[in-house]
Amino acid sequence: MCIRYGILLSLALVFSCGGADKKPDDILSQDEMVKVLAEIYIAEEKVNSLALARDSAAQVFDLVQGKVFDATGVPDSVFRRSIDYYTDRPRELEKIYGMLVDSLQLREQRISPSSSTR
Repeated sequence: MCIRYGILLSLALVFSCGGADKKPDDILSQDEMVKVLAEIYIAEEKVNSLALARDSAAQVFDLVQGKVFDATGVPDSVFRRSIDYYTDRPRELEKIYGMLVDSLQLREQRISPSSSTR
């Protein structure tokens, strides 16, 4: 539930920005962004479930986020440039977040017991 609110807030903050130039080579594709963002959101939820103090949670999340970047093979600098790039292109960012929500919902369906199997 928190993920959806965060996604909606992110979209609302960047909706007024725009841009239409060619994407630089060092920017992640939309599919790559979805994969990395999904792993980051999952990592964030795991850290939140630890019920740590805010400063401790931030430190743990920084470590976990670094592991996400290592596991995905995406340097944090490339991810940050990609976030900046897509933030300036709200339609593309909206598409990424739509794909992200779909991806996270699919993962949730896979791990949650289905009511249709009863």
